[in-house]
Amino acid sequence: MQRDLNLHCRIESILYWEYFNMLKKVVITVLALLILAVSGFVSTAADSEFNCTKLDEKPDGDMVKYSLDAEVNGPVFFHDIRCGIRYRNRELCAMEMISFDTSARVYDYYSSEKIEIGKAYFWLDEKNPGASVLAFSSKDTAEKFVAEKGGGAILDYTGLTDRMLR
Repeated sequence: MQRDLNLHCRIESILYWEYFNMLKKVVITVLALLILAVSGFVSTAADSEFNCTKLDEKPDGDMVKYSLDAEVNGPVFFHDIRCGIRYRNRELCAMEMISFDTSARVYDYYSSEKIEIGKAYFWLDEKNPGASVLAFSSKDTAEKFVAEKGGGAILDYTGLTDRMLR
C-alpha cells in the first residue's frame, strides 16, 4: 500500500512538473507575440504619423517650396519632399525609380525656384522625423539655413534617398 502511495506521489509530481514546463512555454510564447505586436504597432504608428498622399495638381503659393513633382507613368505631385521620396523608395520598381530620379523637381526654400532633384541640397531634421525636408539650390544656402536653424543634416539627393531607406 505504501509503495502504491509513493508511486502515486511520484506520478503526481511528474505531472505537475510537466504542467509547469508547458505553462512556462505558453507564457513565453504569449510574451513574444505581445512584443512583436507592440513593435509592429510602433513602427506602423511612426509611418502613419506623417500623412503622405499624391496630389492631383502641383501645390501653389507658399506651399510650393515644400513640394515635389515628377513624371512616373504620368505626372505625380506631393505636398512634401519626404512624401515623394517615400513614394519613390517604397512603391516604385527599378525602372520607375529611374524615371522618378530623372524627372523629379523640387523648389528652393528661399526663392521657390524649380530645381532638378539631383542638383538640389536637402535639409533633414534628424531630431524630428516628421519635419518637412527642405530643398536648396546651393550648398551655401543650405548651410546658411542650418546655421540659422541650429542643426540638421545637409544631404545631396543620393544621401537623402539612402537616409530615408532606414
